[in-house]
Amino acid sequence: MEGPRETSKVVTETESPTGSGSTDDGELSRDTIFRTLSNRRRRLVLRYLSESSVDGDAVRLRDLAEWIAAAENDVPIEEVTYKQRKRVYTSLYQSHLPALHRDGIIEYDRPRGTIVLTPIATTFETYLGFVPKADPTWCVYWLGLGAGSVAISVLSWLGVVPVLPSGPLLAVVLSLVVFASAIAFARAGSYSER
Repeated sequence: MEGPRETSKVVTETESPTGSGSTDDGELSRDTIFRTLSNRRRRLVLRYLSESSVDGDAVRLRDLAEWIAAAENDVPIEEVTYKQRKRVYTSLYQSHLPALHRDGIIEYDRPRGTIVLTPIATTFETYLGFVPKADPTWCVYWLGLGAGSVAISVLSWLGVVPVLPSGPLLAVVLSLVVFASAIAFARAGSYSER
């Protein structure tokens, strides 16, 4: 297997003739992306690895299987049974991880039971709606934007900052709508949770 791929662009419609999930340029094909995203376990693998290996550290297969079993059974990790974990572990070991490795999305060291995302895995962030923990979330962004808009609108309405030339009341109303939607969005939780 080649080393990690350095690009995350998607250009082609179909698989490459070589049978791997990437094209000749080292990019994932659309078929590979959609095949990967069509399986919930593979989406959960990508999510866990994206959140857990921000520094590129390897993740243990056992930890991954336990986390996915908890997510699939809607229980805390501490309450995952041996049977639940084993069912997930087996499917990851035999099917999902080898397929993701073959497509160049992860580096999977089968003998050691460790997994690391490759740079090409960033392709999936757009589709799955998650960002690594090191980056600010969209909820925080929209809350900040809403708060800033309300502050500027109120200052403009009071005449302190003559920024908005047309109808400060309209600006306040629009800012409150954006701010209220950001609060509702934040309360509903992260959109990538489900």
